[in-house]
Amino acid sequence: MPAVLTDLEPNQRLTIAVMAEPPGGSTHPGVAAVVRSAADALSKAGHRIVEVTPPEFELACQVWGAQMNGELTPNLPILESVMGEGGQKFLKLTQLSMPSVGLTELLAAQMQRNGLGRKWGLWFEEYPILLCPTWTQPAFVADADIADAAGAAATVELMRPVLPPNLLGLPAVVVPAGMADDLPVGVQVIGARYTDLRCLAIAEQIETACGIRTPINPKM
Repeated sequence: MPAVLTDLEPNQRLTIAVMAEPPGGSTHPGVAAVVRSAADALSKAGHRIVEVTPPEFELACQVWGAQMNGELTPNLPILESVMGEGGQKFLKLTQLSMPSVGLTELLAAQMQRNGLGRKWGLWFEEYPILLCPTWTQPAFVADADIADAAGAAATVELMRPVLPPNLLGLPAVVVPAGMADDLPVGVQVIGARYTDLRCLAIAEQIETACGIRTPINPKM
């Protein structure tokens, strides 16, 4: 059957969850401030804003890591044939910072994924939209993510807000909303499955209110 995508109804106002500082790692204060600024814009548009974290956020990040590592190991030869040198190095360095995952652990992660999907689905009934950072730190210097294992691990930490929607197959929109350390910051609008149009509508409201900071200094 064709998927039916939920949209934002005219003049509809939602209860929007805000997670400006995701658990499981550090968040740059400038990034958190941009998220809260976007939340303020949505509040002025009439939405109800609540600072709250989805259920078992950190576990969702861990399960993503287990699934990725478990699936990457047997598929590395295939990936090496299509990925560039930097991408290959990042994957290998990332594996060093994650525990080894065999078939038993991979199957357990899949069961956890199903349980998390159920919990998040119920949570979205109360909070139809989650607003959070895309990355929890400003953009890093080129190749910092592949300099060594510590750089790769730090990169996985700062990208943790994108891991649960990736794991659970949720729609997510990234929209520019401000600056931190003179670098552009995007916020992430996440919703339940099949609410793609509603996520796009909320992202449009943020972009309309916050605008796009231009020009960006190309030397930064």
